Amino acid sequence: MTTPRSALCAVSAALLAAGLAAAPAAAAPAPQASDSAKLAAGTEQRPPTDGRRGYLVGQGEDVPALIGVTNKGDAPADGLVVHIRILNDLDFTKTYENCWYAVDSNQESAWCEFDVELAPGASLAALGAGISTKPDARPENISSIIHFWRSTEYVDRLGGIQKLADDSAGQGTSAVRGTGGPLTLASPSAPLVGLEPPNPLGFVGVVLETTPTPTPTATPTATPTAAPTVTPTDTPTDAPPASPGEDDGQGGGLPVTGTQTGMVAAVGGLLLLLGGAAYLIARRRRTRFVA
Repeated sequence: MTTPRSALCAVSAALLAAGLAAAPAAAAPAPQASDSAKLAAGTEQRPPTDGRRGYLVGQGEDVPALIGVTNKGDAPADGLVVHIRILNDLDFTKTYENCWYAVDSNQESAWCEFDVELAPGASLAALGAGISTKPDARPENISSIIHFWRSTEYVDRLGGIQKLADDSAGQGTSAVRGTGGPLTLASPSAPLVGLEPPNPLGFVGVVLETTPTPTPTATPTATPTAAPTVTPTDTPTDAPPASPGEDDGQGGGLPVTGTQTGMVAAVGGLLLLLGGAAYLIARRRRTRFVA
């Protein structure tokens, strides 16, 4: 006898219902209520830089970013927590004792807690947060600073700031508390700007300033011209003989040297010998005449 398919489905549904009824009821997690504080992330208004609004910094420099929050609610926020995230060639080069730091691949996180009260309509901001660019940073690896604000009461309901920081750490790692002095908040000098409509999530633009590589200009190369080559000859050049003792008024000339000097010396020596011989002959004749 063949059992109809509809009957089999009915039996299966009955057995499943009986099993669920017999099994102990599992405790369902209580849904988390939203943050009662109406917080809006913001930063200072920046002029356009390379088509974007942000902080212009060089390689290995601190980013003087203003990371702020405004209370858009009707009640004061008692205690604040900010979650800051940076990527790639941005680093936390300074840590603070009221922050927990976590690393997950190319993302670094900082969870910072502030024991302050933010009145309705008021704003507070942290300057810099210890963020710098890497010494070898590249423009394509520089992005915005992401910050998300929560009330301390809401973070405590989620398990506390250290737990949330640990959840941001990579697998097998944990968040580490900062060692420097506390990161503080102060009232900004101008109203903060952020997303519309107001949102606890905010972005701070960072633009890497790069020095343009100068384009070498072609320098004209001087083509050397062939200099006339003087070919020495063995034929001496006739020149008027220089007379000893003559001066052309330029302070004396060079001494006479060469073949002409030898001939003059030979003639002078010959004349000297002839004069000596004549003197001796004359003296000898004079002596004989006296005797």
